[in-house]
Amino acid sequence: MKITLLGTGGPRPDPKRMGPSTLVTVGSDNLIFDAGRGVATRLVQAGVSITDYGYVFITHLHFDHTGGLADLLFAAWNKARNKTIHVYGPKGTEAMVRHLFEAYERDIWYRLSETVLTHEKLVDIRNMVQVHDVGAGVVVEGTNFRVTAVDVDHGHGLGLSRDDWACLAYRVESKGSSVVISGDAVYSPSLIDIARDADALVMCCYLSGEEIKDHDTELITRYVLNSSLGAGKIAHEANVKLIALIHIREKPDRLLEAMKTEIGRDFDGNIVVGEDLLEIDLG
Repeated sequence: MKITLLGTGGPRPDPKRMGPSTLVTVGSDNLIFDAGRGVATRLVQAGVSITDYGYVFITHLHFDHTGGLADLLFAAWNKARNKTIHVYGPKGTEAMVRHLFEAYERDIWYRLSETVLTHEKLVDIRNMVQVHDVGAGVVVEGTNFRVTAVDVDHGHGLGLSRDDWACLAYRVESKGSSVVISGDAVYSPSLIDIARDADALVMCCYLSGEEIKDHDTELITRYVLNSSLGAGKIAHEANVKLIALIHIREKPDRLLEAMKTEIGRDFDGNIVVGEDLLEIDLG
């Protein structure tokens, strides 16, 4: 199992970091978790053909985690992929993708009409992509892998209901190896449970301690986005071996180092401050 951090930034454009997206490779299967801006380009830069993935898992429906989804799907289709691509996500994912296809209805019509002259074997993308709204439990059982999900907290402490705002963390297991992708989740018992004893936890770490300066940023790091003051506690309680930090707000190198130091006060495992295209081989 290999992890490739395709995008390690957040909602604000960062010249060094694309939007949140993580590639998990299990044998010949490429699983993509979240589809932030630039995901299609980063996938190709990682050495994976744009047609060589069959699964996309969305943690939640914020634009920074889904802004590259149309590009990812349409680029694979444009290169004549005809095998099914499965997209899994929380409640609302099916509606979002359906609306994307409606927005690009003229483009779909044009490219399908063009095949009369070009004789390309282009299927209808609306049939090629199968979307599944999912919740907690087993999401998919592949030949060589298993993906499960739990509901997690990302703004719910501020009064948001899970019915209106569903957010998921995923765990991939294969042949004794495991990785958890937490999305933007803050601490919750469900996150600890799904991450327990994992080989790697890919997690949001938006701010360093020095950046938590006022009531607003305190609320953000308590209820919405992890900081380096909380990430280590989660990793320690879940007993993971390694954490890889993504969804990092643009900051100078000294604050990136400070994040690692702050996490190390609570967690004595491996700490990786994520960079785009960084690879982690779990064997």
